[in-house]
Amino acid sequence: MREVEAGYGSNESIPSGATRPSAAPLRRCSISKVAESSSISWRTTAVSFSNGEWASYPALVFLILDKLLEPIDHVRFAAVCKKWRSMSKIYNQATQRWHNKQLLPMLLIPNQDKNNDRRVLYSISEGRIYNNIQLQVPFKRRCSGSCHGWFATVDPTDQGVVTVTLRNPFTKANPIYLPPLNAHVSVYGPSYFEHYVPKVILSTDPTLNPENYVVVALYRCWFELAFIKAGQNSWTYVNPAGTSYGDVIFYKSQLYAVTSFGAIGSLDIYGSDSNNPSQPPSIKLLTPRKPFRSYCFHAYLVESTEGDLLHILRYYVPKDGAFRFCNRQTLGFAVYKWVLNDEEEGGSIAHKVEVKSIGDEALFVGDNHSISVLASNFPGCQPNSIYYADDFLSTSPLSDGDEANDMGIFNLEDGTITQHYSVKTNTQRAIWVVPPFNGLC
Repeated sequence: MREVEAGYGSNESIPSGATRPSAAPLRRCSISKVAESSSISWRTTAVSFSNGEWASYPALVFLILDKLLEPIDHVRFAAVCKKWRSMSKIYNQATQRWHNKQLLPMLLIPNQDKNNDRRVLYSISEGRIYNNIQLQVPFKRRCSGSCHGWFATVDPTDQGVVTVTLRNPFTKANPIYLPPLNAHVSVYGPSYFEHYVPKVILSTDPTLNPENYVVVALYRCWFELAFIKAGQNSWTYVNPAGTSYGDVIFYKSQLYAVTSFGAIGSLDIYGSDSNNPSQPPSIKLLTPRKPFRSYCFHAYLVESTEGDLLHILRYYVPKDGAFRFCNRQTLGFAVYKWVLNDEEEGGSIAHKVEVKSIGDEALFVGDNHSISVLASNFPGCQPNSIYYADDFLSTSPLSDGDEANDMGIFNLEDGTITQHYSVKTNTQRAIWVVPPFNGLC
């Protein structure tokens, strides 16, 4: 990073107005290396197929798999029959293409077919919609978070109380119904209860760690902080009460949060005693309470591919000269890196560095758990850019409305904004998601 010190199938379609991203060099599989591998004897593997002699040649199959840009395409290829799955498994074992690798997020979008209320996936690398993938996500509900392939939705119960449900539409995992969360839903806007839990994140995939995961929620209209651990029957509400947070992230085995004024705090969520409601855990402030002279009040925390803690500021301007703040559009972003000191200096143990370029990285922000990837690993993904979805939530939804129409790609080098996908107004918001993929190994 460059830094400056600062205090298609028949059921897949290209959406109207969108262009297919330009192709970038692919990381090809080396057939010679596969042949020399002592652990995989693909030359002796029986791979003849009834539907053509071509499939008996692993080299040709490998070249075809090289052309499939999305992991979900590999899953579909392997699902044709047992022999195709066997060849896909050999390919992935030989190339390690998807092993322990950050995958490119896809956009979960409302289906534009008025007669079919469901959600589908949009690939930014290929510029197409996967219409034939059925996802069991409540279409008419707002997703209050996307993390490790799981989505969070919110349901009202008694006055002021809501429940959070976790669902993974990519697996057969059962939904996780969490205990009631005291979100203090206003009696004047009960239909907007989803606004009172704007974001939910997970420490890890509950499918892989069913006994050791943590759910963190921003709740109430001013976004306070609460968490619950696997197996617990109630939420733990974090001190100080009344503090408004903009985003949270699990980073280096701790929970980090950014306040509405840009301050950074941390919480040892694994070491805290969450079973004692009389002594709720407290956030440890690592920075001055107002570390910025001018702050945007809308920000994200994301871990870079190099392991740095990035602080992303999102700036808005009124749209079409509108007075109401809901009619706004993104003007741009600013990126800072927080450097954590070993010892306290002047009352704080962190200082910020403005980042003018994130190099080969691409960031994905919105209602999802913020994500960073190396763009060079994904054809069609733009480096030094921030891919953003519309996640603005007004504190007065009855008067401001809640249209989802502010999405795009912000280029840090020249400050330009281009579109990745445009949804129609008056639809449920799109959200970034990383479909789980185990490499078929």
